[in-house]
Amino acid sequence: MLPIILNVIILLMIGLLGLMGSGGLPGGNKDASQAAEQVAAKLAPFAGIIGVVALLWGVWGLIRMLDVFSLISIVPVTVIISLAAVVVLIGLGIILAYPLLAQALAGSGGGKDALDKSLAKVKPLQRPLSLAAVAIAVLVLLMYILAQAGVIL
Repeated sequence: MLPIILNVIILLMIGLLGLMGSGGLPGGNKDASQAAEQVAAKLAPFAGIIGVVALLWGVWGLIRMLDVFSLISIVPVTVIISLAAVVVLIGLGIILAYPLLAQALAGSGGGKDALDKSLAKVKPLQRPLSLAAVAIAVLVLLMYILAQAGVIL
């Protein structure tokens, strides 16, 4: 039960941080977007740490997914949602952890260049990944409730 709670908390936290950093919800008014950007600026030092945690949690989840792939014929929805959660965690983890990772790799020119290239590819996906993180957190919570009721997805 604890891994499920941690997944939901991390997905919600990183999704909301990503939304704040990208200017809030799509279609929101300008005041809300400016307020979200101001809050994101205040939380920027913590966003890097949360990004590193999400990145490590996503990589760990990817390693654990190797065992879960054998269950795809039994519980396909669960496996697909788990894989989506891992992909979202890794993507948003890279985006949010970029300042800390760039600082750590400042001495090695090749590592920072590779990180800049990967960030350029993933940065435009920050808002969709953030929305997906919140949606997946809700789905994981819903799937947990259904599993407690005896429904297998």
